[in-house]
Amino acid sequence: MKQVYSIRILLTILLTGTVLCCCTDNFSDINHPGTPSREEVKGDFYYIGVHFRALQLNVIMAEQNAYQFNENLTGQPYARYLTITKDVWNEQNFGVFNAPESWLNSVFNDQMVFVHSPWFELQRILKAEDKLDHYSWAWAELLRVAAIHRTTDMYGPLPYSALKQNRGDMHVAYDTQQAVYQGLFDDLNRAIDILTEYIQSGGASEVSSFSEYDFVYNGDFTKWVKFANSLKLRMAMRIAFVDPATSEKYAKEAVSHPIGVITSNDDNAWLHFSPNPLFIMQGAYADTRAGAELVCYMKGYRDPRLPVYFLPAQGSSEYKALRIGIKSKNVEWAKSFSCPNVKAEDPLLWMCAAEVAFLKAEAVAYWNWDLGGGESAETLYNRGIRLSFEQWGVSGYADYIADTTSKPANYDDDDRYAAPAPSNTTIHWDDHADSETKLERIITQKWIAIYPLGHEAWAEQRRTGYPRFFPVPVVNNVDKTLGIHGASRIPYGPQESLDNTANYNDAVANKGLGGQDVYGVRLWWDAKKPKAGWEKNEE
Repeated sequence: MKQVYSIRILLTILLTGTVLCCCTDNFSDINHPGTPSREEVKGDFYYIGVHFRALQLNVIMAEQNAYQFNENLTGQPYARYLTITKDVWNEQNFGVFNAPESWLNSVFNDQMVFVHSPWFELQRILKAEDKLDHYSWAWAELLRVAAIHRTTDMYGPLPYSALKQNRGDMHVAYDTQQAVYQGLFDDLNRAIDILTEYIQSGGASEVSSFSEYDFVYNGDFTKWVKFANSLKLRMAMRIAFVDPATSEKYAKEAVSHPIGVITSNDDNAWLHFSPNPLFIMQGAYADTRAGAELVCYMKGYRDPRLPVYFLPAQGSSEYKALRIGIKSKNVEWAKSFSCPNVKAEDPLLWMCAAEVAFLKAEAVAYWNWDLGGGESAETLYNRGIRLSFEQWGVSGYADYIADTTSKPANYDDDDRYAAPAPSNTTIHWDDHADSETKLERIITQKWIAIYPLGHEAWAEQRRTGYPRFFPVPVVNNVDKTLGIHGASRIPYGPQESLDNTANYNDAVANKGLGGQDVYGVRLWWDAKKPKAGWEKNEE
């Protein structure tokens, strides 16, 4: 893995489209809360700025091949947003729970190395200047947390705490997922505190020297703190079923912070990077098409966002989708189904105000937590839908939330895999419904709203059991229950068991996986019982 690591570092740097050619001898001259001049940053600031670019490009991997393996072939099919249609992958892919070893190696190495290589370098530079309490390191830590919370939700246990003491060495001990999450919260809290102090000291009132290296907020650190608090809220709700007390504590901290969370679409986190990799997946690669579940829910609900999310099938005015875990035919056949409606210049979504509203709606409706402000679950739920409609520029919100009868549609777009609707849940909020019905309604609408965030949607479906999905028709795995339950995680890259053998073996045996590095092992936070579809198969 050391050779792979060196190659990945180079690739990560090249991703930014720049060549590193500057030294760092005078970095201390620009490491202060104010804004350095152009003359000050012309050389040395560029050197650290390029690593921030690399970090941002790997929160959700933006380079097209990395995006394909880490999002389009994993999270998006498991979230039932998109499907895998290339026929040569029929027997081995994530959708049939039998991804080839090369895919598993690629995903694990990308997740760990692409994020940590620029992070290690920033740590080296800033530690040498005794600046690990500076806002620049806080930003780096925030970006690492944003990336690694997705990674641990894919795998469970990960190397995390030991990496800070072993700069550049990836062959270190794993933490349990519980310990990883605590480390993520600790690092995120410290980043929020440092960035908040920077803003309150007046630094954020000036144009940040990081602006040209900031692909998301153009140097606006007030917005970065809103994103950080929103990320904290997301992570807090993720652990609600396994540790409700800690979950409530962090959720309340996030929403009560003086800068607060994302509440407006103006503060949505979008990575501005071209070309949008999903544009490549559906066009040049032609191996991804609309997922059956998402299209069936949206068709049944007469959702006006459907034509914003997808294009009609080629040569048709209809929206046609495919289930995951099917036998694909060929490229021309795949083109007869709807593809994502995305342009090369479209930014890549990280987090939106609608998601934050739904997170708060769950906290109030299901957990009965007082988040302050006195807002009802209904208000927050409807706000999430409204914000999503506004984000995508569609009308019809009032009619949509008033709909008491529409339900998801049956699946009949491919005669080999027809199936009845996976759910009977409706749209209109009913405050007299039981808590489980409320949860299903909230998570279903959140799932629609956060498209195409595959890994986030997959994590929420594993955590709550919602939305309800179709069974997977083809399961090329000895564990046939995966066809009903779906994947609870993905296995580590097999190369890790060779390059980091002792630590890998310890992680599988002693860090929460029960001795099995397989798709079906539930993660630490995946503790809800019973979950929809699991009633007859609970442990």
